[in-house]
Amino acid sequence: MGNLVWLASFPKSGNTWLRLFVANYLMNPKEPFPINKAHLVTFGDMMGAPYEKLAGKALSELDDAAVDALRPRVHRAMAGQKVDIMLVKTHQAVIQRGGAWTVTHDVTKASIYVIRNPLDVAVSYAHHYGREPSEIIEALDSPWHKLPGDKTALVTQYLGRWSDHVQSWVDDRVLSPLVLRYEDMKREPHREFAKAIRHLGMDVDEERLERAIRFSSFDELSQQENDVGFIERSKSADRFFRGGRIGDGLTCFTEAEVARVVESHRDVLARFDYLDETGQIKL
Repeated sequence: MGNLVWLASFPKSGNTWLRLFVANYLMNPKEPFPINKAHLVTFGDMMGAPYEKLAGKALSELDDAAVDALRPRVHRAMAGQKVDIMLVKTHQAVIQRGGAWTVTHDVTKASIYVIRNPLDVAVSYAHHYGREPSEIIEALDSPWHKLPGDKTALVTQYLGRWSDHVQSWVDDRVLSPLVLRYEDMKREPHREFAKAIRHLGMDVDEERLERAIRFSSFDELSQQENDVGFIERSKSADRFFRGGRIGDGLTCFTEAEVARVVESHRDVLARFDYLDETGQIKL
């Protein structure tokens, strides 16, 4: 068993919120952990610098095939750090690329997968990247959907269809992730975040848990962004932390668009309790 702990999700599903909660819990600061220092406790597997270091070349000189071949070496280098837990943020689906997996199983200690209503994902995703929400509905159903690398700092992340992304993680018997529903994290933060701490192999300190939840609340994160900005905010968005509301998708999309999402992803939506007894999206 390795020491990598994957914090995984489809984009705009609560990954950053989870990371900042874990940072506040692990570091146990007296003041809220700075949002712009999340990278000090969580490695992002989309960062290009390790690939450049191992290849001895600039990222602009590496095509996707070269990056795919290097990925297991990058993960092993991360796992080589002398720490019990190495937190890794990822939006990758668990797939094989050129014979190498996007997630390296044998250096993995644990994983947590955050799932969110795909209609709400689409609204937040569209805002983040400056796209029309209807475009994201199309992307959620595309097996070729990806976040392209920029050839300067980021490597490509392969997403695929929303349903396939979810299943690639939750049905992987080796990774065997703890699955947290974003909606449950919002409604029952004490219960859900305590699950995360236990899954990481730690005892839950109630006082520390409550403080970490408070220090990573949306009000706190939004205030920090107001005060100092957030380095992970897209240039296309006016802000990153928008409130994380539940149910935006049902007011943003037409009945036909909602029906399309339900029909395309019905099995996964039903499996994770996003459908009511009539087969419609529920809040």
